[in-house]
Amino acid sequence: MQNKTILITGIAGFIGFHAARRFLAEGYRVVGLDEVNDYYDPALKEARLIELDPSRYTFYRISLEDTAAVHTVFETEQIDLVLHLAAQAGVRYSIDRPDVYITSNIVGFLSILEACRHHPVEQLIYASSSSVYGSNTKMPFATTDAVDHPLSLYAASKKANELMAHTYS
Repeated sequence: MQNKTILITGIAGFIGFHAARRFLAEGYRVVGLDEVNDYYDPALKEARLIELDPSRYTFYRISLEDTAAVHTVFETEQIDLVLHLAAQAGVRYSIDRPDVYITSNIVGFLSILEACRHHPVEQLIYASSSSVYGSNTKMPFATTDAVDHPLSLYAASKKANELMAHTYS
C-alpha cells in the first residue's frame, strides 16, 4: 500500500487521528482535511496534528462546504481512498444551531461525494452514527433495523448522508 494515498476527513478528531496513525504505520500516504473548529478543544486537535509524520502526511485546514477547495485537494493529491469521518457532532448543539449541521454534514458530505465522482477513487468509507437508530429500543442495534425516526437534526443529517452515499454508489 506504499503507493496508495488515503484522504481522511476529520483528521484532527479522535478517530481521524488514530486512523491516520494506523494508515501511516501501514505505509499509506495520508492527506488530512479538517477545519479545526472549536466544538471540541482546538488545542487538543492541534496537538494531534503535529504528532503525525510530515514526510508522508499533508494537512489542509478547510471546511468541507468549500467545494472548490475540496476539488483542489483531490486534483493536487491524487486520492485513491477516502475515509470520511468529518461531521458536526453533538445532538444538543443541533437544537441551537441547526444551520451548522446542514452546512457541515449535508453540504460538506455532498462536496466529498462530488469530488469522488469527478476524481474517481477506489473506495469511499463513510462513518455514520448510532444516533440514526433514534428511539429504537432493540439492543444491540443491527444494520437491518429501521432508522426512519431520528430524534435530532444531527441524527437526521447522518441518515441523510447514508441515503446520499447509497444514491451515489
